[in-house]
Amino acid sequence: MDAQTKKTLSENIGRLTKARGNISTVCRRLGINRQQFNKYLSGQHVPSQVNLNAICDYFRVKFSDLISPDMEIPEHAHPSDYLVGYKTFTQSPFLQSILAESEVDKLSQYTGTYMKYHYSSIYKGDIVRAVTTIYPLDDDVYGYTNLERFPNKNDPSRHNYIFKYHGYVFMLDGRLFLADLEKLQKNELTFSIYTPIARNPFRFFFGVTSGVASNLYREPYSSRSVLGLQHSGTPRKTDWKCATVIPPNDRSLPVEALDYLNQTW
Repeated sequence: MDAQTKKTLSENIGRLTKARGNISTVCRRLGINRQQFNKYLSGQHVPSQVNLNAICDYFRVKFSDLISPDMEIPEHAHPSDYLVGYKTFTQSPFLQSILAESEVDKLSQYTGTYMKYHYSSIYKGDIVRAVTTIYPLDDDVYGYTNLERFPNKNDPSRHNYIFKYHGYVFMLDGRLFLADLEKLQKNELTFSIYTPIARNPFRFFFGVTSGVASNLYREPYSSRSVLGLQHSGTPRKTDWKCATVIPPNDRSLPVEALDYLNQTW
């Protein structure tokens, strides 16, 4: 890579980062050390191929864009734009009281992409494998997204239902508390509480998820659920494709998740 290309690369990474507005958040989302990232911005170092791929995925650009002098900054909505009442909530005394007790430093180590498993309330007897992402919204506030897809039983290439949830996550007394609103139908709230399994390396959260819709067409439900860590970055295309419904005997199910889901109350 010649000197001019390196200069263009560092400038474009800087422009993309500035458009997101928060270097610390970008570094956390990418899983790159702040000091190292500053060297990319200054042009001292060129990112490794792994980090280049992560940067491209995060900013939703191609490598050819990063080294183009005419790169256009892709439109980006702050994740909080998906959250109902974000500004009001983040300025509320209620949130401040939670933040006073929350363990933000601990929560930051659990950002990343997870597979969420729980028994389905729609396809009875099957297990939902959803894609969940925990990420920082601001320095002290964390959010998450959750994607569920229910394929057509006769034609798996089609989906009968797709649900996208956006919500807040807090860590209190070593436990994750999550609350969200379904974004597409806008008629369901879900709540989850998880505790991490103390293993090295960390892999799972075990807990309970409950959901309540605004009408009687979908009954309230509660189910054991599991979050299985995939990686510390943002979801990749291969991750999104994993969102589906599978039978309990599917070999892709982690043994730990299935054992927990099948425990009797």
